[in-house]
Order: sequence, then structure tokens, then C-alpha cells
Amino acid sequence: MSSRPTAIEALAGNPSTSALVLDFDGVLSPIVDDPTTSALPEDVAASLRALAGSLGLVAVISGRPVRFLEDRVRVPGMPLLGSYGMEQSWDGERQIDPEAKNWLSQVRTASQLLNARFAGDRGIRVEEKTVSVAVHWRQAPDHAAAARRVREVTAQAAAETGLRLEPGKLVEELRPPVAMDKGAAISRLMSAREDLTLFAYAGDDLGDVPALRAVRETGGYALVVDHGQETDPRLLELADETFAGTAGFAVWLDRLAHSVAR
Repeated sequence: MSSRPTAIEALAGNPSTSALVLDFDGVLSPIVDDPTTSALPEDVAASLRALAGSLGLVAVISGRPVRFLEDRVRVPGMPLLGSYGMEQSWDGERQIDPEAKNWLSQVRTASQLLNARFAGDRGIRVEEKTVSVAVHWRQAPDHAAAARRVREVTAQAAAETGLRLEPGKLVEELRPPVAMDKGAAISRLMSAREDLTLFAYAGDDLGDVPALRAVRETGGYALVVDHGQETDPRLLELADETFAGTAGFAVWLDRLAHSVAR
């Protein structure tokens, strides 16, 4: 039996030198068919507000644009890193990674191409972001057929624009080919905050794997929200602790907030 403390015990044991970094969709917010309707439950927001005032750092890293995160995560002082870290919002001040800026024209070209190709496809939705573009098929009547079509078309778009194709949960995304993912983003946070000695990261999708690995390499905690058949086994292999859906993780956040407040 391992003698290692649980994540709650470790974070609450030294809150001022501990950091909790979180994905948004599928971790803080329940997964929904229409991503534009995604929202932060009030009980989760209350836990985040309590933790932001107690831990050394609480932050969100998401594939969502930073403007989306600013609208949903209204916790004063919480850093928001959108587009896998290519965008940042620090107390409302937005920044875009200089390398990613150089690819905005190609992102617009890819968006136009994808919108034209999928205009008549039922249940396939193109999501235009600030520095990337994604194609979702969660609402498609035949997931397998939609996946094949989306992967074929997005691969062609990637070849034409030079953008990097990244898979996700019922989504393919085209991003600038820059050295920035959630792992690099959390590593930058670690480097910027040398006063923090413990990091925990919570994720649920393939895009979270680099961040989960990054925290484990520093002795931190990889927390995985398990959505059953939708969860890739590679995430579960990395997990120090797992949670049954966003509801299970919300309970954990509440327990952590109460433990830190004692």
C-alpha cells in the first residue's frame, strides 16, 4: 500500500505553496452536445472562489478561446490560459503567443475551407477560435461515418495550410505548429512561480496528456475525470486519482475547499 498522501491531503497540507490547474470542459463544466452552451455550475464556481483565496495558485488551461473562459470563469485573480496556452488572460489583460500570431491568416483560411466543406453535413459543426479552428461531430447521427469524413477533410486542410492537426474527443482541431500545448503551458506556470512546490492538474481528454505528464514529472498529482467509454485509456494510465464524471470532481473540489479552509 502506498504511503503517499492523497491529492487533497498534499494540497491542504501546504496551501500557500500548492497549485491546482484545471481543464474546463469535462472537468469543471459538464460535457454538452452544443459546446456553445457549456457553463460553469454555481457550486463549482463557489469552490473555485474559495480555493483561489487559499491556494498559492488556481488556474484554468483550456482549448477554448480565452474570451470564452473570461465569460464563464469569473473568479477574480485567476489566470486563464486559452487555446492550449497560446492565449492568456491575466486579470483581464489578454495576450497571444507571438509565434501563434504569425499563423492567424492560415487559421482564417482553414476556417473558410472547413465551413464550405461541411456546410451540408448534419451534426458536424465548425468552431472558429482565436488562434485555431475545430470540427466537432458529437451531434452527428452516425459518429463513425462523421469521424471518417472529418478526419479526411481536416487532414487535407492541414496539408494545404501547414497547420497542425490535433485529435480530441469527437473533435479534430487545426492549430498553429508552435511548441505550445497544455504541458508547455503548465511548465511555464511552474517556471514563473518558483515559490510553488506542488502542482496538481485535472483533465479528461487527450489534449490534457502533456499537462498530466508534466505535473507527474515534478512529483505532482495527475487527476483524471473519467467519462466512461469516451475516456481514452491513456489518461487512466497516467492518473494518480480518478473521478466519476464532472459531478464526482465537483464533490472533490468542495472537499478540497473545505479542507484548505480549516
